[in-house]
Amino acid sequence: MPEPIAAVVLAAGLSTRFGGDKLLHPYAGKPLAAHIADTLASLPLTWRVAIVPPVPSARRQLFEDRSFELVENPDPSQGMGSSLALGAQRALELGAEALLVCLADMPHVSAEHLGRLLAAGDTDVVATSFDGSRGPPVLFPRRLFLDLVALSGDHGARHLLANAGLVVAPPGLARDFDVPGDFDPT
Repeated sequence: MPEPIAAVVLAAGLSTRFGGDKLLHPYAGKPLAAHIADTLASLPLTWRVAIVPPVPSARRQLFEDRSFELVENPDPSQGMGSSLALGAQRALELGAEALLVCLADMPHVSAEHLGRLLAAGDTDVVATSFDGSRGPPVLFPRRLFLDLVALSGDHGARHLLANAGLVVAPPGLARDFDVPGDFDPT
């Protein structure tokens, strides 16, 4: 496992399809974003950073209450790429050797799964494999931080995952939460 590690939660999204702040919407007894925040808080990571909107909110407080450093995305409407770039920039500034990227709307990510990602990482990208796709959570080595800092728009780092090592997600880990109906038990 490369050390030191910065974990970054992308939590600046606007929730436009949801019609409110989906990250604060209750799911399984607590706000949606609290699930990944609590999971990361339980792991022995060097730094925990949340990328958040620039306005004071209960979302920001949720991460502050769990001892996350907050980095503001001044324009979340630019998309996930801009948040990922900010997280990579902060990881560079902190001196991290690896960057663990998680999404705030993935409540089923377990400490066990993240541990498997961290154990598989050395010098290559390690992504989560689910339903024939690859995506977050993802572990990036320091050598790719500058590529991440250059990201913009809503494309994220998909192009950097083409040759990634893969850790298979257990069923349900990648469940998507975008609209109110997604919060219904399935």
